Amino acid sequence: MDKPNRQPAINSKQSSTVVGGWSVAVGRALDSLGYNGDELLRAAGVELSQKGYTDVRFSADHTRSLWTLALAETGQEDIGLQVGRYVCPTTFHALGFSLWASNSLLDALKRMVRFEVLLNDGCNLSLDKTDPLSFHFTMKVLQSENRPLVAAEGVDYFLSAVVKMFRDMSDQRFAPLAVSFTRETPVNPALWETYFQCPISFGASENSLRLSADDLNKELPTGNTLLAEQNDKLVEDYLQRLQMADLCGRVRIALIDLMPLGLTTLEAVATELNMVPRTLQYKLSQSGATIQTLRDQIREELARKYLRYSRQNITQIAYSLGFSDPAHLNRAFKRWTGETPTAFRTRYTQKDS
Repeated sequence: MDKPNRQPAINSKQSSTVVGGWSVAVGRALDSLGYNGDELLRAAGVELSQKGYTDVRFSADHTRSLWTLALAETGQEDIGLQVGRYVCPTTFHALGFSLWASNSLLDALKRMVRFEVLLNDGCNLSLDKTDPLSFHFTMKVLQSENRPLVAAEGVDYFLSAVVKMFRDMSDQRFAPLAVSFTRETPVNPALWETYFQCPISFGASENSLRLSADDLNKELPTGNTLLAEQNDKLVEDYLQRLQMADLCGRVRIALIDLMPLGLTTLEAVATELNMVPRTLQYKLSQSGATIQTLRDQIREELARKYLRYSRQNITQIAYSLGFSDPAHLNRAFKRWTGETPTAFRTRYTQKDS
């Protein structure tokens, strides 16, 4: 089955996100290794109050910071491999249970590729049969502003997590035929050879696992087609919610960019996003949003911030929010807050002084 629709590329203004279970697993592993996982998660910018939520996603900026901190704290260059030992089905969100219920490791890999965006939208996964005896499972890391969206330790973590999970699902002796990494050769490459139990290449053109076709096609004792399909539906529902949230986020960014130009209509935003207005309106309605509600939310949020923290006068603020007349800001702000912009600014000026 084809992959769900996704944005074709990440531009220089975008970051990426990872499923929350990945970062939580890092914290749990660091705890087991004798370090304070929560402290490192907090230092990396992860909101700890959200880490228990099933659907939470964390910015890849945070996860890259987390790997930097973990590497500095532990001094262990194979920290990604060590964390990989602690993954479990819930690390992969609902997809983890689909993987466990797959009839073969090949079916599980196909599910990973199909639902790649759930795990980390900063990379592309692919699976190719290179010859009758083997498959290549490749992780292509995307770039933003000329830097990778997944750290080298994150690549170590992901590929080692796949192998660890496949060992749990099939046989603890499971090993790839070969593994390649684009990262530079570490000080002690034997650590990677010991973990994967196969030849390792560094400085390669791709991050990949070469896997035996025989191993991948073996029927798994945990296979359950009905259970796998039921969990696939949960993953599809999650991705649909994620896509709707992503669309609303893109609309918000577009509105913030267009407001100072006085362009706040559905047509203006649709043009900015290269979409047909009717399509944008329909997709927003599916998530219970409209251009009007998002525009009002942004205007209220920004108006409060500008009035409290900036020195712009009310006329300047009104125009920067896309109002054609300051009087329109006055009426809208009173509807939102029950007071005029002047009264709001005066109250906070007195409170902050």
